[in-house]
Amino acid sequence: MNAAARLLNQGVLSRGWVVSVFLTRFDISLFVLVSAVLISALSLIYVTNSARSLNASIEQSYAEHDQLHIQRGQLLLEKSTLTMQARVQDIAEEHLNMVVPEGKAIVIVDSK
Repeated sequence: MNAAARLLNQGVLSRGWVVSVFLTRFDISLFVLVSAVLISALSLIYVTNSARSLNASIEQSYAEHDQLHIQRGQLLLEKSTLTMQARVQDIAEEHLNMVVPEGKAIVIVDSK
């Protein structure tokens, strides 16, 4: 046996004294505080990174919203251009060989 084990078996040293030699209350408190600071710092880094990625996602969504809003305006303008009465009449006359009927040929049907 080594010397420390012999002293423990003989009762000269108590287990509490051996623990107190290696770890005092100050050391234990210091270890707990340092661990808490490290855990807090790592948590702060994680939360900051998460907030930045969420913020980037929101900004990307806003940019996509703006682009879709512009595209909607362009499509509405194109729709209004394509459905103008004069354009529809020109296409009907040129491509489909349709003509506007005379006033006598128009019949109004009452749906009552």
